[in-house]
Amino acid sequence: MNVLLVDDEEYVLDYLQESVEWNQCGIAKVYRASSVDEALDIVKKYPVPLLLTDIRMPEKSGLDLLETLHSQSPETKVIVLSGYSEFEYAKKAIQHGAADYLLKPVTGGEVTACIRKVTDRILAENKRLQDVNKAEAVIRLGNTRMREHLLLDLLLGKSFAEDELRRQMDALRLPLHPIDDCTLLLIRLQMSPIETREDIELFTYALLNMAEEIFFREIHAGSSLWWCKDSHQFIALVLPADSLGERKLWEVRISELQQAAKTFLKRNISVLFTERFPLRTHVNRFYLQALNDFWWRIGIQDGVILHNGSLSSKPEYKPLAKLYEEPSILQCMEANRWEEVVEKIGMILEELGKPPYRTQYHIVEVVNYLYACFTFMANKQGDSLTDLIGNFSLISNPYYFHSGEQIRDWVLPLIDQFRRTLTDTTSGRSHIIRQIHEFIQLHLHEDVSLTKVGEHVYLHPVYLSRLYKKETGDSLSAYITRVRMEKAARLLTQTNKKVSDIAQEVGYQKTQYFIKLFKEYYHCTPQSYRNP
Repeated sequence: MNVLLVDDEEYVLDYLQESVEWNQCGIAKVYRASSVDEALDIVKKYPVPLLLTDIRMPEKSGLDLLETLHSQSPETKVIVLSGYSEFEYAKKAIQHGAADYLLKPVTGGEVTACIRKVTDRILAENKRLQDVNKAEAVIRLGNTRMREHLLLDLLLGKSFAEDELRRQMDALRLPLHPIDDCTLLLIRLQMSPIETREDIELFTYALLNMAEEIFFREIHAGSSLWWCKDSHQFIALVLPADSLGERKLWEVRISELQQAAKTFLKRNISVLFTERFPLRTHVNRFYLQALNDFWWRIGIQDGVILHNGSLSSKPEYKPLAKLYEEPSILQCMEANRWEEVVEKIGMILEELGKPPYRTQYHIVEVVNYLYACFTFMANKQGDSLTDLIGNFSLISNPYYFHSGEQIRDWVLPLIDQFRRTLTDTTSGRSHIIRQIHEFIQLHLHEDVSLTKVGEHVYLHPVYLSRLYKKETGDSLSAYITRVRMEKAARLLTQTNKKVSDIAQEVGYQKTQYFIKLFKEYYHCTPQSYRNP
C-alpha cells in the first residue's frame, strides 16, 4: 500500500517520513507533495489509497484537496492535520468524508496509530469488495448456466406452460418473451479432436464474446446472447427475429463473425440460421430440422453459411460403398494384414471427401464402424479398448469429428498401436520387453515413469503395465526400483562417490528419499552398506 504526505513545509514532510513506523502500517511507498496541485498529479499517476494532508496551505487548502478527491478519487482515504485554532476546518473535513484527523503538534507514534487504524479500514473494505465481487461472479455464472439449461430443455422438446416459461425467462433477464418470434443459429467451431475440454471452452467463450459485439451493437445495452452447447458440439444461439432485420443483414453479420473467428481465433466456423418462428411452440422442431440440414448440407465442409429457409430440393442420399467392400476392415485386422487396413481406410476417406458423402451422418457411420472393429479386436485379445487407446472421449462422441483428416489423424496411430499390441507371437512381446529394459537402463538417471516408457514403445501406460506384468510376472515400477537399487549398491561398493551424487545418478533428486527407499530395500542405510 502507498501513502501520500501533503504539506507546504518541507520540515513537516521530513518529520513525518522519518518518525512514522511505515513498515508496521503495511506501507510500501511514501510519496510527498508540497501543494494541492502536485498532490493531485501524484494521485493520477500512482495508486495512492491513503493521503495525509495539512489543512492550511497557500493558494489551495487541504479542504480543497479533499473536495477534489471526493469527486475524482472517492476510494482514497484522507487524514487531515490541523491546529487547535483550525478545529472548525477539521470538522468540515470530517463532513466532507475525511477518514480521520490529527491535532498538531503530533508525535510519530500518534501518526502511526492513526495510519494503522485507517489502513485496517482500507483492508477491511477491500476484503468486503472482493467478497462482493466473488458473490457477483458466482451469481453471473449461475445465471449463465441456468440460461443454458433452459435453452437446452427447449431445444430438446421439454414443454413449458407459457406463464412458467415467461417467469423463468424474466428471472434470467433474457431479451425474449415466449410469444416472440426468434431465429436459431447453429455454429460449428473448427476444433481438433485431441484438444482439451478447457481449450474448447476457451475458444467457445471467445467466439461468443465476438458474437455479442457483432449481433447486439444496435440493440439496447442490456441485451445479451442466449446460447447453449448441445451434445453434438454445436453452439446454438436464439436471437430475436427482428434484431437484425432482413435476411441479407443476417448474412452480413454472420460473415463478420466468421471473419473475426478466422482473424483472432485462427479457426473456421460454419453457421446455419433458420427462418423466424415462435419461440415457445416451434423451437424444438426448428432445432431438429436445423441439425438435419447442417449434417446433410454442410457436413464436413468448413466456413459455410447456410440459411435453411432457402433450401428446396432434398439432399441426395447414398450409402458409403468402400466401407463395406470385401475383404472388410475387420477381416483384415483378424488376419493381421495391417497394411491392407491402412489402404482400405485411405479409400474410405477418399470416398468420404466426395459429394454426396461429405455429411456428418457419413462421418458418424465411419467412426462408429471403426470403433466397433477396434472394440472387437481388443475384446478378442482379452483387453479393454479404453486401456489400449487411452482417450475414450474421442470415440464416445463421434460428433467431435468433422472431417476425413480428423479421422485419419485419430485412426492411423491407433492402427499402429494395435499392430504392436495385438500380436500373438511371444517374440513380438519379448522384443517390447527388451526395448523397455534398454530404455530404463539408458535413462535411469532421468524420469523413467510409466508414461515415459509407454511413449518410448508407443503403448498406453495402462496397457503397458498389464503387458509387462503378464510377460515378466513383475510390475514395471518394481523392476525400475530394483534396477536403481542394484546400481546404487554397485556404486557404493565400487566407487567413492558421495551418497547424494549416487542418488542423483540413479534418478532420485532428493537424497533423503533415496536413503529411505534404499533402507527399505536392503534393510540398512547406504553408508552402512558401504562400510559394513
